Amino acid sequence: MQIAIWKPEYSVGVKSIDEDHQKLFDLLNLLFESMTKGKGKEILNDIISELERYAVFHFGREESYFRVTNYPFALQHIKEHQYFKQKVAELKKDVASNKGMVAPDVLGFLSDWLKNHIAKSDKAYEDHLKKHGVV
Repeated sequence: MQIAIWKPEYSVGVKSIDEDHQKLFDLLNLLFESMTKGKGKEILNDIISELERYAVFHFGREESYFRVTNYPFALQHIKEHQYFKQKVAELKKDVASNKGMVAPDVLGFLSDWLKNHIAKSDKAYEDHLKKHGVV
């Protein structure tokens, strides 16, 4: 069962970034499927750990492309990355303190991130990266 389906309009035209984004869709769908089976809480630590790894790897990739191509909106975009990392850290604390209803919070956060960051902020750099030969 899927809650988020990758669509061509999410593509930024850079294969490595699109593949990273698709992994985020996979995580969201895994969490949703686990929640529908009543096992959302059981998978949260794995999801949070994967989100931490994702942030380091994927944001590092994007930010290196920004530096190499001198992306003019890099600072604003990096602030969004910092927000993601901060939010994941907060969710990790909630999981560790056994706060109730964390799985829906993670699900909502990831859904919002896909709709607002990937579909809007990331799409904004598509033409810039393509113009500088990043594919």
